[in-house]
Amino acid sequence: MQMDVQTDIARTAAENAALYSYNEHGFAVSPGPLLTAEEVAIVREHAERVLNGVYETGIAPRNNMGGPDVDNHPAYIEAQFPQDADNVIAEVLRNPKIAQWAAKISGAKRLKIWSAMILKKYPSGDGTASIVGWHQDGHYLTRILKGRAMNVWIALVDVQEDMGPLRYVLRSNRWGRNYSTGFFDQDHKRQRSEIEVPEGESWNEVAAVLPAGWALSHPPETLHASGGNVGSQPRLSLLLNIGIDDFELLPETYFATRADDERATPVIFG
Repeated sequence: MQMDVQTDIARTAAENAALYSYNEHGFAVSPGPLLTAEEVAIVREHAERVLNGVYETGIAPRNNMGGPDVDNHPAYIEAQFPQDADNVIAEVLRNPKIAQWAAKISGAKRLKIWSAMILKKYPSGDGTASIVGWHQDGHYLTRILKGRAMNVWIALVDVQEDMGPLRYVLRSNRWGRNYSTGFFDQDHKRQRSEIEVPEGESWNEVAAVLPAGWALSHPPETLHASGGNVGSQPRLSLLLNIGIDDFELLPETYFATRADDERATPVIFG
């Protein structure tokens, strides 16, 4: 039964990879795994360590919503700059398959990581506590950087539809709209009523189920969200925040203070 589920997820992800493109539809799915099963296993182990407050370098991430009291973790937790805390995480940021795929879909000549995060959603009865609201990354990026950017999201477990996968609104990256709806607003129904769809366009969602080791990417203009995890396993992922070509980090931000730290914010392409 488990093999059937994995096969179904892989089939759907492959279909989405063939159907949808980064520029035209607002998101892309890698055409296969970018991390091997062995790489996924070790990255997953080290991601769990960081979220549980175990830092092999002796340096804490910038923040960690988890920590050693694992039994009392919130339903949704994240750690930012986990590469400071863990050597395996620092190394996977430089994985050439990830960099080459990101450059191919975006048309970038140069890619530089400016932040990274580990994200975990625990399962719960109705999943409400781990819902992520409809938002555009661009709503937040105006306070962080100038220029082009992209996010790459890598599944560290098989992400089934009941585990709260990322959901994308097709072509919303091409609507030319800036919406104020936010990441932490969990009322999808109300948010949807506040988002005006341009004339001639329509609201079409795709749930991006993903096998472990596969990746998603989207530009800052794309509307996306995720439901709560009502499955049987936690959803665990690695998020890479990437600047494209000659982007600039705003000097007053924390991220600008890390811009010359090759371990934390490496140039991964070009």
